[in-house]
Amino acid sequence: MKENFADHFAEIKKRLTNRLLQIIRYSFLFLFLGNGQVFGEETTIDLKNLETSPIYLANSMLVLEDPNNQLDFETIRSPEYAGKFLKLPSSKEAFNFSYSKSTYWLRIQVQNPNPIPKDTVIVVAYPRLKTLDLFFQSTKEFKQIHSGYTIPLSLRPYKSRFFVFPIQFSGNTNVTIYLKVNSPNAINLPIQLWDKVAYDRHEIDDHVIQAIYFGIALAMAIFNLFVFFILKDSNYLLYVLLVLSTALTIASHNGIASEYLWQNSPWMDQYLINILISVVLILFLVFMRNLLNTKKLVPKLDFVSKVLIVVQIILPIFYILSFDSFIKIMVVSHSFTAFWILFNAIICSFQKERIAYFFLLAFAFLFSALIVSTLRALGFIPTNSFTIDGPQFGSAAEMLLLAFALADRYNTIIKEKETAEALVKSNLEKSNLDLEEKVKERTYVLNKTLSAMRRDLFVAKKIQENSLITDPKLFHQLHLVYRYLPVSEVGGDFFDVCQLNETKFRILIADATGHGVHAAMITMAIKGLYDNIKNFELMPSKVMEIFNEEFMDNFVSLNSLLTALILDIDIDKKTIQFASAGHPAAVLLKKNEIQLLEKTGRMMGLKKQTHYGQSELHWETGDRLFLFTDGVFEAFNPKEEEFGEEKAYALFQSTRNLSLDAAEDHLLKTLQIFLNGQDRQDDLTILGIDL
Repeated sequence: MKENFADHFAEIKKRLTNRLLQIIRYSFLFLFLGNGQVFGEETTIDLKNLETSPIYLANSMLVLEDPNNQLDFETIRSPEYAGKFLKLPSSKEAFNFSYSKSTYWLRIQVQNPNPIPKDTVIVVAYPRLKTLDLFFQSTKEFKQIHSGYTIPLSLRPYKSRFFVFPIQFSGNTNVTIYLKVNSPNAINLPIQLWDKVAYDRHEIDDHVIQAIYFGIALAMAIFNLFVFFILKDSNYLLYVLLVLSTALTIASHNGIASEYLWQNSPWMDQYLINILISVVLILFLVFMRNLLNTKKLVPKLDFVSKVLIVVQIILPIFYILSFDSFIKIMVVSHSFTAFWILFNAIICSFQKERIAYFFLLAFAFLFSALIVSTLRALGFIPTNSFTIDGPQFGSAAEMLLLAFALADRYNTIIKEKETAEALVKSNLEKSNLDLEEKVKERTYVLNKTLSAMRRDLFVAKKIQENSLITDPKLFHQLHLVYRYLPVSEVGGDFFDVCQLNETKFRILIADATGHGVHAAMITMAIKGLYDNIKNFELMPSKVMEIFNEEFMDNFVSLNSLLTALILDIDIDKKTIQFASAGHPAAVLLKKNEIQLLEKTGRMMGLKKQTHYGQSELHWETGDRLFLFTDGVFEAFNPKEEEFGEEKAYALFQSTRNLSLDAAEDHLLKTLQIFLNGQDRQDDLTILGIDL
């Protein structure tokens, strides 16, 4: 009997304690918010006031607490419970029930006086709520929508980092909306009513802001990681780990991680945020001890810092084993550890340690944000946009200021190094003077050699240009326009145009592997071989086979390869006969289609006695033919994206109504825009013919 009485008394004591804490919290909110209305008439939200800005619903909602978690929807909407809903104190934007095992029911009336239906969304902008169900009741319909982090993102009515409920209000309706909330985490309820279109736009803007923050964090991490590899200073690696863990903590805090990293992991949503905060604080303690050298500067305080590192390692283990028992201990330990780091930074600043000023200012931002977040989670300050987004703003400021701290440290190291170098320099000035004289002499010789090389290159360029000169009458007869753009002064591309008889013309376009002087010398030599055989009135395939044999006999030792395309254009028969040795396909633009002159054999220089096939096609007056080397499409921009053959073909087709000159200029201009300041990687030659 005594034991039953003791248990009963303990239960009553527990309930009274919880109720007392709740009264204290509400009293604090009363003082903080300046309004303490607990009972009051229910406010009806009029949708005619809903435009591009949201309506905050917290001040207009009535609340019913279910400490035993036993009530269902049918019960709470019964006349018996209708009058038990209270108007509790809240900020303008949100309710804050802190850590509570109770289930909370919220109710609000919404009316649409217009005859036209209104598409809206109700948004609860806090991602760590386990259960969040919405009940929609009007005279015409009833709807129930389940949400919360236990519901997979794919099954939620609106894919978002927050909990979003799309609702259409019919014309001339009065609707009662209920929300059921329960969570082991702090229960914060920033509730907004949005116009559907306005919220879609707002969410896009919000994602842009999030992208900027995480982009900055990633950029800072990558940059300082490179600095770490260069300087081998562990502080930069610690900074990288600190930035990445802080960014992941922010992503977990604001729901970005739930939306993109783990879309269906209730465990992560419930536990990970506080574990990540412990990781961030551990890294901060280690970073502080290294950067401020607290072991030497404040040895007594340094011991406590090491103890706190151990505490922040052990405490999350107990937190995982017993969430309810250790959640508030975790939150308080985070605040104490943050305060300790701030205290150490202040003490080191009094020691006139220059880098401590930067560290103090940086951590002060994060400390303030962490304290605000902790007080909000414990229910001592209201939930609003400032207290929700405060950690993100503090994190951004902290990252930048810590980067300045590392930069200042690096600057100090550089100055110390410069001082040491100045001492060494004073002892080496005499030897440096002698060295400068030798450098001047060597520079003179090198400049003289360079000038000679430039003259030789200029001569080589003129020789190559002269070798490409073709009788202008042939260009006129064929309506041929060309562009020849080597990467340097000379290149590995070349072409030739000759007339076999009154109606037949032969065109060669070729590309030696590589570019520059080496490729140019090979092309000049090969051009000489081709000049001896080009006027044979043989089929292009036979000429190509002879050309390959001569090439292998004379230049196989140069380890160079050659792509080539030989084609004969018969003006009278309106035919094109061609053979291609691994060369990019030429393009024949007809009225309604595009034909490619595909390769008919392998590259020249691979094997003797190579057989080359031959193809023939017909053309009509008004058709257009393009021959080119791979420099036209094998071009890469700074993003390592290739221009590609398909884009080149599309440009040929899109400029069909332009003159050849204009079409080729447009191609080159488009290619230049695509390169976006990047230099071309290969020689470029293009021949256009209006048939």
